[in-house]
Formats: sequence, structure tokens, C-alpha cells
Amino acid sequence: MRLLKRIIKDVVKGIENNPNIKGKVGENKVVSVLNPIFFGKVEHRQINNLVLMDDQGKSHQIDHVEIRQNGVFCIETKNYSGYIFGNENQSQWTQCLYKEKHYFLNPVKQNKSHIYYIRKVLGKKYDVHSVVVFVQNNASKINVNGVINLCDLKDYLLNFNNNTSLTVEEMDYIYNTLLANANKKISNREHIKNIRKTQEDLNRKICPRCGGTLVLKNGKYGKFYGCEKYPKCKFILKGSSL
Repeated sequence: MRLLKRIIKDVVKGIENNPNIKGKVGENKVVSVLNPIFFGKVEHRQINNLVLMDDQGKSHQIDHVEIRQNGVFCIETKNYSGYIFGNENQSQWTQCLYKEKHYFLNPVKQNKSHIYYIRKVLGKKYDVHSVVVFVQNNASKINVNGVINLCDLKDYLLNFNNNTSLTVEEMDYIYNTLLANANKKISNREHIKNIRKTQEDLNRKICPRCGGTLVLKNGKYGKFYGCEKYPKCKFILKGSSL
């Protein structure tokens, strides 16, 4: 009996530590909150796990796109335990868990990239708002606009006001256009490979959007890397990675 309990415990621990499974669990929790049954009757369109391809043939997986009368929201889900620390400009954020520190990519920067490709597909006709949701409600130490706890998601979307009022026809257009441009055939392995390729490009100072060279520049708020093809390409890299 003890052996069986230990096996079950090890299996459960393995599932909890699997990033893919943890990610899916977190995404499902966000989907549940966005469900009209729990959210209340509201006109909206929702796309989960949207994959868009860029001009370099690399994939960009977007957890959720929520299309509502008061705006279009690109939602990035994070399912991390412990205390989370970070700011808008850092390239990596910190997870403090059991006296250990772990690092992960800044989700705000990650979501900005997602928004870029969503707007590109939509012909830059609509603003897209970033929302990063920590499903374990441990974002209290993050003071960044649009970074919220799961328990605050409903109120955040209901009360969001950017003077936007989309019609039903516009919501349908955004929804159908994004789906028409979605890549439904790429495998998870291929997507992970693309993520690693993007990180390699950044390390080599290659622009992940157009393939140009990232050049060190001096700006109003300090040094940053900007694409050599500016203003045609406005990608910038700044933060603790410099």
C-alpha cells in the first residue's frame, strides 16, 4: 500500500512539474473565467491557442484572444507557484520558490510580440490590449499595467475603458480574420523549436521580425538595441540583457 501511495505521489508530482501540463491547466482556468455562463451574458468572441506565422516562417502561439465590445485583448497565461518578481523592462522575471530562484522570459515583452503579429494580421486597424494573467493569484508584487491575478480577470475586462466600442460586425471580422490566418498544422515540437530559434536570434543580435541586425543605440531612457531597418521595422530590445 505504501509503495502504491508513493507511486501515485510521484506521478502527481511529475504532472505538476510538467510545464506543458501546467500551462494547459492554467489556460483552462482562464477559459473557465471567460465562459459566459460564469462571466455573465456578454457579446464576445474568443480564440484559444491561436498560432500565427511570421515572415521568417516562425510560429507565435497566443494563449487567448478575447474580442469584446470594449476592445480586443491578447491574454498570456502563467501558472507559476511561489513569489513572482519583475518589472516591464527586465528581459527575465524571477520566481522564488522554496528558497530557490528560477527565471522565465518577461511575459509582458512576450505578449507585446504577440500583439504585433495580431495587429499585423488585422491590418493595424484595431488596438490590441495586453493582459498577463497569473492563475495562482501571486502577481501582487508585480506593478505593471495589465499584469493581474486570475481572480481579477473578470472585473478587469468588465471595467476596461479605452473609449473603444466595437460593433458585432467588427467583432465578427476580427474573429474570422484571425482564424483564417491561423496555422492549425504546426506541432508543439516545431513551435518549441521556433521559440528556441527566436532566442538564438536575439542572442546573436538578429531582429526576430525582419532578420535585420540589432544595433546598439542611445535613447532618452538609456541604451537599447534597435533594428537597423528602422523606421520600417520598429523592433527594440532593452532591459537587463544589455
